[in-house]
Amino acid sequence: MSQGGGMDFNLAEEVLAVIPTDTYEQLDLARKITSMAIASRVSNMEGKMGRMRAKMYEKDHIIFELEDKLSTLQQLNQDAESRFKIAFEENIKLSEERDSLAMTAKKLSRDFSKVRLKILILFALIFFSRD
Repeated sequence: MSQGGGMDFNLAEEVLAVIPTDTYEQLDLARKITSMAIASRVSNMEGKMGRMRAKMYEKDHIIFELEDKLSTLQQLNQDAESRFKIAFEENIKLSEERDSLAMTAKKLSRDFSKVRLKILILFALIFFSRD
């Protein structure tokens, strides 16, 4: 830019050839170039933002589906726990009933042995008393 003020900004001769010599025109050109650069940058950022927004919606949809699956699995787990609790309580009752029946069977077996012994004694008394 040695044309206007003696400073050199390491610009190619082709660029220096098209830059106006008037400083106000140079500032106007710089403003236009800056506006174009900003507009291009904004456009790129808006594109990125649109893609990011689409990804965000996709992720939100995945999150919604996962939350729905989680809710379903929690309900299934709750149902399974409830059935397990009922089965466990029923198992305890059946174990207690089995133990009670085993005691009753043992008692009946002892009673049967006593009755059998008494019947044998009674038959023996009847049989031997006839003679």
